[in-house]
Amino acid sequence: MDSIWPQTAQLPVFNSLRSDLKTDVLVIGGGMAGLLCAYKLTRAGVDCALVEADRLCGGATGNTTAKLTAQHGLLYDRLIRTFGHEMAGQYARANESAIGEYERLIREKEIDCDFLGCPACLYSRTEEALLRREAEAAESLGIKASFGTDSELPFSVAGVVRFENQARFHPLKFLAAMAEEVEVYEQTKALK
Repeated sequence: MDSIWPQTAQLPVFNSLRSDLKTDVLVIGGGMAGLLCAYKLTRAGVDCALVEADRLCGGATGNTTAKLTAQHGLLYDRLIRTFGHEMAGQYARANESAIGEYERLIREKEIDCDFLGCPACLYSRTEEALLRREAEAAESLGIKASFGTDSELPFSVAGVVRFENQARFHPLKFLAAMAEEVEVYEQTKALK
């Protein structure tokens, strides 16, 4: 199955690197992480370029779920048990602040990328206790999370963990706008 994102967005096309390039920072890979890293470095005044072996956003980014969320499966209860409350909290705060940073960039740059604030939900047909623990763990870390049994799904569930203040967007429309401010070379493999 093909992803809907490349079919509904036009990414800019960049030339390949045809000669030597001297730069302070070379970002390798033109997905979400690479493009945002190069954008932030460029905005900070760092001499930076990005190389992509194929086309921008052709891998995982082009096939993403397009959700901006701190909800990554049954994670927070395990993080607290494994690394402690403080480290799990750092992870939660970093993810929550990332959602805010995406929203800030989208508004600041007036990017039309279908950004919508919405909850993120995790469902199970059988695991009520695990979902309850996850909601309690997330809530203890400052994430607005709750457990419930009502869902919009057409089948019954044992439970739902709902994270409020999450979002979704069109990732390629967003990244097309971000790429305009980055020195990018496509069809350019980093060999060493």
